[in-house]
Amino acid sequence: MATQYYYCTHCDKKFSIALRLFDTLYDLSSTNPQDCPICGGARELHVCLDFQLGVGGGDFKVMHAFLPKKLESWLGEDAQEVTYYPFLVVLEPAGDSKPFYWMPYWHVTGKDARFGQHALCLDHTQFESLVEQAQAKMFAAV
Repeated sequence: MATQYYYCTHCDKKFSIALRLFDTLYDLSSTNPQDCPICGGARELHVCLDFQLGVGGGDFKVMHAFLPKKLESWLGEDAQEVTYYPFLVVLEPAGDSKPFYWMPYWHVTGKDARFGQHALCLDHTQFESLVEQAQAKMFAAV
């Protein structure tokens, strides 16, 4: 389970977030966090993740959150529209400037956002390697 908070880089205050993680990432994908209500300084979004299986987790600064320009939707059970929200979240571990990529996703029906249980995590080198391989294969076929 991920927890989230905003951190002010000027006055060192932490602010808990009442929104669901889905809503916070969705907002961040299109806007910057609001400035600190105490000092007016810039705030950063942080998430605390637990990756299990001995990998651990910790506190990560969210550098960016992205969504595809076009989202996929289909009719699910009871003819309700289901929309798939695959995020690409760039994280920076505390004390380390090397970014890595977290790819959580949600299936949304109405106002119900169901988290995908198998979010992918890759360091920058792994992510670039996969993108380069995919681009090389796709352009070679053209």
